[in-house]
Amino acid sequence: MKKRMVAAASMSLGVMALFQAGCATVSKPAAKPAAEPAAAQNAPQPADYEVRALSGKVAESMYVAGYTYLKVEKDGKATWAAVSGDPKVEVGKEVEVKKGMVLKNFTSKSLSRKFDEIIFSDGLVTHDQAPPISMKAIGGKVAETMDAGGYSYARLEKDGKSVWVALPVMQLKVGQEIEIENAMPMNSFSSKSLNRTFDVIYFASGIKGGQPAGGQTMPPGHPPIGK
Repeated sequence: MKKRMVAAASMSLGVMALFQAGCATVSKPAAKPAAEPAAAQNAPQPADYEVRALSGKVAESMYVAGYTYLKVEKDGKATWAAVSGDPKVEVGKEVEVKKGMVLKNFTSKSLSRKFDEIIFSDGLVTHDQAPPISMKAIGGKVAETMDAGGYSYARLEKDGKSVWVALPVMQLKVGQEIEIENAMPMNSFSSKSLNRTFDVIYFASGIKGGQPAGGQTMPPGHPPIGK
């Protein structure tokens, strides 16, 4: 989806996500290397969920646990973003961050700091890349579930296929049918908490018809959203 996303849970911990430095290592966070959003905060309700792009001059840059944290300044305003991997961005460079999930009150254990607002994205825009990220609606029966690094991970099965999701900590039961309206896919997401890498995992801030049990929305590990 190219517009503001409403009603979600990835990340689905982090798009989501990865639901990594502060996130899953996507907040100790993302998506390719290890990461994990840590400290539990009040998860935004689906109605408050949004995605946003970002552009401007890099004022600060640091790589931690699979994510590069960037402080981007434009028109006198500074905004933080966490992008997957290590694009080796230098201070003073003009960048354009691809649309990502906006997380409020995100605490990164890896950086030992709290961000009032941060955008988790899967990368920077280049001339041959399109900025939007693809949010998806997914659902299925919970075949496996576990809590780690401030997130609830669940393997959903539907039509003979399995998919992993990372959500703010909540009570999920094997056999339960759940639906997620807006989930952000994260590729090659490593969770230190679970000591495993997911080829693809979806980060979200909640499930349809249910309330998050509290905690971070995203992306643990990179978002990632995981440890």
